[in-house]
Amino acid sequence: MIADLETRTAETMAAIPTIMLAVERGTAECVTATGGRLAEDLGARLVLVHVRDDPPLFNSKRDRERARNRAIRRGRQVLAEALEALSGGLEADSRVELGDPANELSEVATEVGAALIVAGTRGRGRLTAALLGSVSRELARRAPCPVMIVPESAATGASNGRVARRENRSTIIAGVDGSQRSSAAAGLARRLADRLDGQLLIVPLHSTPDPPAHVLQAIAASERARSIVIADDCCDARRLALMPSLPTQLLRLAPCPVIVRRDGGTATLGVPDAIEERQAA
Repeated sequence: MIADLETRTAETMAAIPTIMLAVERGTAECVTATGGRLAEDLGARLVLVHVRDDPPLFNSKRDRERARNRAIRRGRQVLAEALEALSGGLEADSRVELGDPANELSEVATEVGAALIVAGTRGRGRLTAALLGSVSRELARRAPCPVMIVPESAATGASNGRVARRENRSTIIAGVDGSQRSSAAAGLARRLADRLDGQLLIVPLHSTPDPPAHVLQAIAASERARSIVIADDCCDARRLALMPSLPTQLLRLAPCPVIVRRDGGTATLGVPDAIEERQAA
């Protein structure tokens, strides 16, 4: 599937990237506001996707089909409400899927050639965040493209349309730890800053004694950053017992959306990594 994405027409993807919004009750407003504004700024297409549980096997096939149809109708209602919240003039496709959310969202992202997925998180409290096994975190590990997660701490401002800027420019922060993967994430941050006519701020996390998540939180707050970009295993602390990963910690602390780029992902903001490298050569 990843190979298929890389062979898509580079010019088309670069001109009109596709942003996919993972819509669910409780986070639909902030995801729609954040993703919709980004789509406006990038001139991107929007695809809204809502995933519901696939009803279990009933006594009869007919009963199961009825349950599936009810689930789809309810899903369409969720999407209709989300579409109404989009800024005027924005067009979007929408679809309801049944099954495992992270798996279905990843498959749809591959199908539509998404450059970015925007998702929310419904984690509550320190314990929930530390043990975060949410759809958003799982999606960041599976998706064929970067995933922008709108944490609860950033949801209020996003849903009210108050995505802060510094000197009317978008500040994008890239957290790096000296690894090749974090360098690739920094490249994604640079492309995003360029497309938003913004400024890029690289934060070396391996040279500070302070916890990386707290460093990024403080800088993002002081710079009123639009987004933080990290690799999925940046400053990976999973090797330390009971220590949550950096993405997990940021979902509790960050004052702005966090973009997680996993190794092997493609279609970054309309310019797949492999294609961009060939163009630069």
